[in-house]
Amino acid sequence: MSHPHEYLLKEYQYAIKHLAPTVPAEVKTEAEKMFDILSTDPNTDEKRISQAMSTTGKAEYPHRNAYNELTGATKLEKLKEHVLEHVDDKVKKKLEEILASGANIEEITRSKMFEEQFDADEKYQIEDGFLDAEEHVKEEMKELSEKDLGKYDKLVKKFEAKRDEIEKYIEILKAMASHDKKWEAEILDKVKNFEEGWLVTMPDPKLETVKKEIEYWKGVFGEEV
Repeated sequence: MSHPHEYLLKEYQYAIKHLAPTVPAEVKTEAEKMFDILSTDPNTDEKRISQAMSTTGKAEYPHRNAYNELTGATKLEKLKEHVLEHVDDKVKKKLEEILASGANIEEITRSKMFEEQFDADEKYQIEDGFLDAEEHVKEEMKELSEKDLGKYDKLVKKFEAKRDEIEKYIEILKAMASHDKKWEAEILDKVKNFEEGWLVTMPDPKLETVKKEIEYWKGVFGEEV
């Protein structure tokens, strides 16, 4: 791939390959179609790529969150089992001691402790085991989700409603930008940050955070919260 925005397109491509396993096939197909169009057009700018990534992110949001809620605890336990089987006895013992404190395998790999308590070879074993485990567990968790489609579908509807509510409040915040030219740029910058949360590669925007931002600006403008 040789494109003016190659790095951003590669991020999008990676995200598409790693969509939640329960995402409907049409969501992934549409994302792949958008990616192909964008990557073959040398005039594609960052805005168009971001819009595509946001579209995919919004479509994935309810399915990813439903999948995570339905499989969360089981997934962590399976990941732990796979990683412990993958590493040598010395690393396994160290990991088991840390796991006994209540931390889960995902938390360990992202912690400062991971950098401090494991040498380069040990970290490689754990990271390699974690990547291998994720591939195995993904299919197992997809099968688990499919065994209880009724519950999964209810969770999807719950998170669709939550996504729509977050979007509604972001729009409320955006409308507040017209209250006072003095604060317009600052509010729109906050809106931009929240909207970027829909990009498939970014952390989701949080409803509570958007609401707090609205409350703050109501205070600035002297409106009742």
